[in-house]
Formats: sequence, structure tokens, C-alpha cells
Amino acid sequence: MARMLIFLFCTSLLISLKAASQLSYRANGDTAVKKNSLQILPQNFYIKNLGFVCKKEFQLQKLISIPVFFRLGTKEYVDRLERKPNSFVGRRE
Repeated sequence: MARMLIFLFCTSLLISLKAASQLSYRANGDTAVKKNSLQILPQNFYIKNLGFVCKKEFQLQKLISIPVFFRLGTKEYVDRLERKPNSFVGRRE
């Protein structure tokens, strides 16, 4: 009879400890906070991020209203460097 009482006492103690630990447990969820924000670019974003020569080229085009381009090399070479779709890859002979 004493063994039965000790067994019931230990079992009830284990069950109560398990229940108490489950009550105090909180699910933390995802620790990485994801913020999806859409940032709208200003209207002059493209012009502000151009290089020096490109800015001067653009200013000259606006001033004389004729497209002017400065290239360091032939048109085919520059097109190949800029990876334009119809640029010739090899040498022309």
C-alpha cells in the first residue's frame, strides 16, 4: 500500500510539473522581423546617379537639342562594351 501511495504521489508530481512547465512556455515565433517596404524613387534619381561625362553629355543634349555622344573608341567597340544586343563580338575583316 505504501508503494502504491509513493507511486501515485510521484506520478501526480511529474504530471503537475509537466503541466506547470507547459503553462509558462511561450512560443517566441519568428525572431527575424521582416519589413516589406516599398520605396518610391525620386524623379531625378537617374540623372543624380550618372557619371561626370554622362551628366555633361546630357546637359549638352538639353542645351542644343541634338543627341551628342562622346565615345572612347569606335561605335562597335563601345556597343560591345555596353553589351548591346546587336553588337559584333568578333573582329570584322
